[in-house]
Amino acid sequence: MQLFRLLLSLLGLLLVMGCQEDFPTYSTFCDQETMSLPKCLHYAVLNKQDKDVLEKHFGVIDDPRCAYRVELTKYHVGSCNNPIVKSTGSDFYGYVRIEIKKGFKCYYKVQSDYKNDVDAAFERVLKKVKIDLNQ
Repeated sequence: MQLFRLLLSLLGLLLVMGCQEDFPTYSTFCDQETMSLPKCLHYAVLNKQDKDVLEKHFGVIDDPRCAYRVELTKYHVGSCNNPIVKSTGSDFYGYVRIEIKKGFKCYYKVQSDYKNDVDAAFERVLKKVKIDLNQ
């Protein structure tokens, strides 16, 4: 009986370990001359939880008067009504993107796709931001 429980536990562990998403994370500084974190940021994020995570991660307090705006997009392809997109299918279900804009102009952008786990994609994007902005 204990051998059965051990095998069942190992099988469950293998299943969980094999399901980890491994999508690449893409990032770019839109203006290659400036590649550092701005001194102030305004978090234009509706979800309070996400806003708090971003504010904590960037380490910059929200300043609504700041010209640099942080935007978070969590997009699920299933909400797309384009028949061409629906008919071809895709290798991912959506993407998570963080953008820093000055006015309407892009300053920095990072994005990662996801299949099932939007939270894992959000974590990948946050890690990439930390690497890119040398925090």
